[in-house]
Amino acid sequence: MWPVAWLTRNAKPLTVALLCFVAMLSCMRDRDSGGKVRTELPLHLLRDGDLLLRCGVGASSQAVIEIDKNKGMYTHIGIAISENGTWKVVHAVPGESANGIDLVKVEPVDTFFLTTRATRGAAMRLQHCDSATAHRAAMWARDCARRGVPFDDRYNWHDRSRLYCTELVQAAYESVGIDLASDKCSTIDLPLFKGEVVFPSDMARCDSLMEIFRF
Repeated sequence: MWPVAWLTRNAKPLTVALLCFVAMLSCMRDRDSGGKVRTELPLHLLRDGDLLLRCGVGASSQAVIEIDKNKGMYTHIGIAISENGTWKVVHAVPGESANGIDLVKVEPVDTFFLTTRATRGAAMRLQHCDSATAHRAAMWARDCARRGVPFDDRYNWHDRSRLYCTELVQAAYESVGIDLASDKCSTIDLPLFKGEVVFPSDMARCDSLMEIFRF
């Protein structure tokens, strides 16, 4: 396969847009080899239900930024949850499973923010949402991983049987009566995909979110 950078330099504008969207659908597939843990992160500030965002290091993440009309800072999002004294993140991402089956997954926050996975990142909290409600939202997301809910490779915002990253976050908070992003859909109109997508940057711009930390 030709490198994305070569193709975008040599293709027509419509083809460039399509390539960018296809890359967006592949989302984060960055390698962990040589990745370092960011020991400076103040994870003690987290609470269940906080939103964790990152911008990836690969060409696919750059494509998300390029196709995002608002040129946001982030390309992926998940939900924080504490388990046995360790902060973890529940998120929906393709291409990171050992068996090739993409499902909602749970992993340590340290892994989520490895230097090979994130050039920058942030933690955000929904204001005016008490800790008990945020915990229930996080547990709803955690249960998706337990049940093996598949990754939504069709990117259908209106179908909750499969979930992509922002869709998981939206559905988790919908389960406790909170709407984060239904009014923040970006319309995509490309030859192989037409529909509404919520980018991580769309969700990050929610007025009800406050920043806990970033790097």
